[in-house]
Amino acid sequence: MLNQELSAQIRQDLQDARMLLEQSGTQDERKKYRKAAEIILLKTLYLDPENAGARALLQSVRAAAPEQSREDVPFIVTPTRTGSSQKDVKKKFRFKLPFMLIAMLAAGGGILRIAYSHRLNPNALAAPAAQKARPRESDFRPALSLTPQPVPVSSNVPTPATNPVPVPTPARQVLVVRAPAPPPIAISTAVGKLAVSSPIPAEIYASDRYIGSTPTTLELPAGRQTLEYRHGDLRTAVSHEIKPDETATATITFSATLQINAKPWAQVFLDGAQRRPLGQTPLSDISVPIGGVLVFENPNFPAKSYRITEKDTAIQVNFP
Repeated sequence: MLNQELSAQIRQDLQDARMLLEQSGTQDERKKYRKAAEIILLKTLYLDPENAGARALLQSVRAAAPEQSREDVPFIVTPTRTGSSQKDVKKKFRFKLPFMLIAMLAAGGGILRIAYSHRLNPNALAAPAAQKARPRESDFRPALSLTPQPVPVSSNVPTPATNPVPVPTPARQVLVVRAPAPPPIAISTAVGKLAVSSPIPAEIYASDRYIGSTPTTLELPAGRQTLEYRHGDLRTAVSHEIKPDETATATITFSATLQINAKPWAQVFLDGAQRRPLGQTPLSDISVPIGGVLVFENPNFPAKSYRITEKDTAIQVNFP
């Protein structure tokens, strides 16, 4: 690192010397410029005796101003040595270089240590000044004499006052008691299946999220599950009990309220696995499932059937 800095300094000095030699002006000014350039070149040759560029520039300066005496230069550099003398200079320089490095590192380390201690303790800079300003005890002591002096004895010797030693108050300790963490909630991961169908197509929603349409088989978590079924403007919500690793079945129906009549008259039944009688016509405000089948019977005529749709509000059947 030192060699790099030294080389950079030499290059800068050579550039400065060239700039001084290129300056124009009066004869006195050019003489001053040449003198300054010669000083810089002599310094460069002192640091690097073998620098050919500095030697060439120095020769050109002295050739341009032969009348300039060597006494004008503030210091004299011995010309470049050859042979054994150059070897002696190199040996001396190499011998001195380690000591120069050690001295520079020690000085740099001391500076860094002082700067680091000042950064850690900003009051360190103010402490010496405060110590200087503080009167020392020796300033108030009289000069000591080597001759023994008699000590006066007095019976009225004041008793030195004793200051009570303050007893530090123990700091208050706060005991923090934390409640135990609640046990983790066990989440069931068991699932079951639900096979659902309906007389008319219906869309299936779980918490307003579409999950399928009938007929279908759904995989649902075990437990009680409430699903909503939609067909057009019709809505119905049904709760299902889902058991782990089992398949539950459900048939979804939408109800409609109808006016039912037959001519001349008829007994009306709701067809299905279990036939359910509804009564004799005319019938009012009868709730029946959409998609279901009504059967009309009159002993004097053959029976008739009718499938209920979501558009029906009244049904009229005529015999024969």
